[in-house]
Amino acid sequence: MAYDYAPFPYAPPAGLSHAEPRHRVVIVGAGPIGLAMAVDLALQGIATVVLDDNNVVSVGSRAICWAKRSLEICDRLGIGDRMLAKGVTWKVGRNFHKDNQVYAFDLQPDLGYKYPAFINLQQYYVEQYLIDRASEFPSLIDLRFLNKVIAHTDHGDHVTLNISTPDGQYTLEAEYYVACDGAGSATRERMQLALNGQSFDEHFLIVDVEMETSPFGDHTTPERWFWFAPPFHSGQSALLHKQPDNIYRIDLQLGPDTDPKEEATEAKVRPRIMAMVGNAPFRIDWMSVYKFRCAKLDRF
Repeated sequence: MAYDYAPFPYAPPAGLSHAEPRHRVVIVGAGPIGLAMAVDLALQGIATVVLDDNNVVSVGSRAICWAKRSLEICDRLGIGDRMLAKGVTWKVGRNFHKDNQVYAFDLQPDLGYKYPAFINLQQYYVEQYLIDRASEFPSLIDLRFLNKVIAHTDHGDHVTLNISTPDGQYTLEAEYYVACDGAGSATRERMQLALNGQSFDEHFLIVDVEMETSPFGDHTTPERWFWFAPPFHSGQSALLHKQPDNIYRIDLQLGPDTDPKEEATEAKVRPRIMAMVGNAPFRIDWMSVYKFRCAKLDRF
């Protein structure tokens, strides 16, 4: 495995034994958004409690492409330099139709900017860097793993949260409750808030492949390649990105009628990857099937 998913320690929260004072801010979700929120507030002297139902960083690369503006925000939060040092910087993209290159772009670095247009870096590294940064604010950030919010009640001037832990349940009160619990937000579901927008029918397969031999061939500088109707994946599209640790992101269009559970199996994925990389040895690090969705809440 390319990354060591070491669990973070769980500590029984004080609320299990006695009522805690009302907190200023409680954040649910210790992903990039929740952790960034906690660090940003700590930099302004505002204390937070961060609750997460898990105790490891996100499994799989997930978000990998970090644009300049995101890097500038991460720099303000104190992790930009670590991201830049670990990440794969790229500026050239190539589009192909079958075997023929039909377009290319070169994102030259702008003068006066600290960060490039893009870096590729697995989400688990960003989460780890943010957790490390949060640990530098022990009096302002109370990070609680294996603390799952199972219910909440809005009282107008504060919110009550019901939380489940390995040692039982307890409640917290907060002036502000910030929901950073992802696309499948349980908070949003409890509040019956719908995401409105457009969903696309096509399924896409993401595969992180670890391999010593670059699938980019003789191109030694990291680039982004996209194919329409590639010869190794007829009639569909494909995307190739390089990540740190000899991990390559391969994204393959599957079509609208595929079964996501069936497609996200090694028996189905390995032949698809071999069609692309040939006989070069590789190891599948992570895989997932997704759909594009452009949606948002009507009101924030």
